[in-house]
Amino acid sequence: MTTVRMGFLVAMLVLAGCTMMKPQHAAGPAMSPQTYLLFFHQWSPVLTPEAKAIVDEASAKVKQTTPSTVAVAGYTDNVGPAADNERLAKQRVKIVQDAMIADGVDPKLFLSLPLGPADDTAGMTGDRRIEIRLTYGN
Repeated sequence: MTTVRMGFLVAMLVLAGCTMMKPQHAAGPAMSPQTYLLFFHQWSPVLTPEAKAIVDEASAKVKQTTPSTVAVAGYTDNVGPAADNERLAKQRVKIVQDAMIADGVDPKLFLSLPLGPADDTAGMTGDRRIEIRLTYGN
């Protein structure tokens, strides 16, 4: 199984609500996971103003609700060398996490998932994204 496929599998488990043994927080009403999507320009790890606004919104929600996990999954398109795409996915994840930490989010909440291109993509702009997934409870 390729690294990208394994990473994609882990991401799907996390995005489905599995928190990979993160500590539970105080009991309260169960909250549904929340997902925030932000997009990048091709070959760029730089947050656009629109993407930064989404990061700020997600950070504010984290500070209001204290999720058990903040999964940050980074996707690229499938244009160019795989190693370059993997490096770009890692850069994008780090940029988003650093921005959220600067907004006051606890670094211990993060689960990083730099995935590169999904195997079933066709180089589409929608694949140049970060998914921030807040999960609550187990």
